[in-house]
Amino acid sequence: MSRKLIYTICGISCLTISFVGLSLYKHNRLQVQEKPLNPKKVIIKTEPVKTAELVKTALVENNALKSAKKIVESTPYKHALKKVSIEKTDSKTVTSKKVIIKRKNIALTKVSFEELPGWDQADVKKSLLAFQTSCKVFLKQEPSHPIGTRHINLKARDWYPVCKAALALDSTSEDSAKIFFEKWFHPIELKQRKSSQSLFTGYYMPQIKGNLKKSPKYNTPIYGLPKEGSTSYTRAQIDNGALKKKAPVIAWIHSPAERLFLEIEGAGVIQLPNGENIYLGYAGENGAPYTSIAKIMINQGLMSRDTASKAAIIRYLEEHPEKAKNILHKNKSFVFFEDVKKPMALGVQGMALTPGYSLAVDRKWIPLGAPLWLDTTRPDKNQEDEKQLQRLMIAQDTGGAIRGFMRGDIYWGSGKLATFLGEHMKNEGQYWLLLPKYIFNRLAKKSV
Repeated sequence: MSRKLIYTICGISCLTISFVGLSLYKHNRLQVQEKPLNPKKVIIKTEPVKTAELVKTALVENNALKSAKKIVESTPYKHALKKVSIEKTDSKTVTSKKVIIKRKNIALTKVSFEELPGWDQADVKKSLLAFQTSCKVFLKQEPSHPIGTRHINLKARDWYPVCKAALALDSTSEDSAKIFFEKWFHPIELKQRKSSQSLFTGYYMPQIKGNLKKSPKYNTPIYGLPKEGSTSYTRAQIDNGALKKKAPVIAWIHSPAERLFLEIEGAGVIQLPNGENIYLGYAGENGAPYTSIAKIMINQGLMSRDTASKAAIIRYLEEHPEKAKNILHKNKSFVFFEDVKKPMALGVQGMALTPGYSLAVDRKWIPLGAPLWLDTTRPDKNQEDEKQLQRLMIAQDTGGAIRGFMRGDIYWGSGKLATFLGEHMKNEGQYWLLLPKYIFNRLAKKSV
C-alpha cells in the first residue's frame, strides 16, 4: 500500500471520530439545559473554627411549610472551615416567663415546674395531705373572707375549686399527688427590686417540766387567752400582774426564760409530776412588736453570734435574774396558749401542723394555706456538711420573729431530731409560691 493511501485513510478516521465526539457533546449539553437545577435555599448560622473538622448533619426546618426538612452535610477540607451552629430545643415544655404582678418593690413572675430545683425528684404526697388540712379551713370560711396579702388579693372563694378537687381524691400516691399540683397550680417566682437576705430556721414542740400549782420551783405562769379587751398589755405589765384574774393560768413552769422560748416555738408539752402531759397550742398574742433577745444580748456584749444558742441564753438569764427581767422586758410581744388536749401543734389557721411540711411565714408577703416550693439546706446531726432540703411546704403558721420577704420557719415536730433542727437550723435559701391557675388572669388585670 502506497504511503499516500495510508495518509488518506488516517485523515478520514480522525474526521469521523471528531464528528462523533462533537455530536455526543451537543446532545449531553441539551439534556443538561432541559433539566435546570432549582436548589432550595437553606440559611444556617455559622461560626469560625481554627481547624478543619467534619461537620455532621443538622435538621433545618422550613418555616414556610413547617414540614420540609433537609440534612446538611459538609466534608473535611484542608483549609479553615466554618462550623455549623445547631440550635437545640429542650424536649420539656418550658412556660414562658410572664410577670403576673409588678409593684414598686416586688415582682411575681410565672415560671414552669421544670424550673424548680429538685422538682423532678420531689415526693409531694405528705405535702398534699398538709394542704388538705388547710383546705378544710378554707371551705368553712365565707367566700369573701380575705386570706391574701397586700400584694396578692385573695379571698377564701379563690381556693374553693382546687380545695374541693384535693379533698375529692379517693387515694393518694406519690405520682397522683404530683399530677394534682401540676394540674391545678403554677409556680411563682418572687423577687424584690432591693434584694434582701433570705433566712430559713426551724421550730419544734419543746418539753418543759411544770405543775398545775404555783410553787417556789414553778413560779412562772403560762397564760391562756385573756378576756376581751385585756390582750394589749406589754410583757412588763403582764409580769407585774396586769392579767391577774383576767386570764386563766394553764400551768406554772420554772422560769421566764423558758416561757420566752416556749412562746417563740408557739407550742409545747408541759410534763407534770404525776406523769401526765399538757399539750399547749398557740391561742393568740398581745400584738406588740417582737424584739430578738439574742440580738439584745449580743449588742450588750453578753454573748457573741457564735455562742448565742438557746441553751446558753436560758442559762445566762436564769443565773442573772435581775438582768434577765430588764432584758426580757425589751421584747414587748407576749404569746397566749390553750390546752389542745392532744399531742399536736396548732398553726395560726387553727389546725394541726404537719412535721417537716408546715412552714411559718410572714403573712405580709405569703398567703396562709398556699403551697411553697422550698430550696435550702439543713444541719446534719451526724455530719459537718449540710443536707440539701428541697420540699413542697404549706404556709400554715406565723411567728413574731418571722419577718421578711424570703423568710420561713419549718415546724419539725417533737423529739431529739426535731429539737436539734429547731435549735440549729439557720440557713439561706429560696421559695417559689404556688397559686391556682384559674386566678392568674384576675391577678394580672388588677396589677395593671
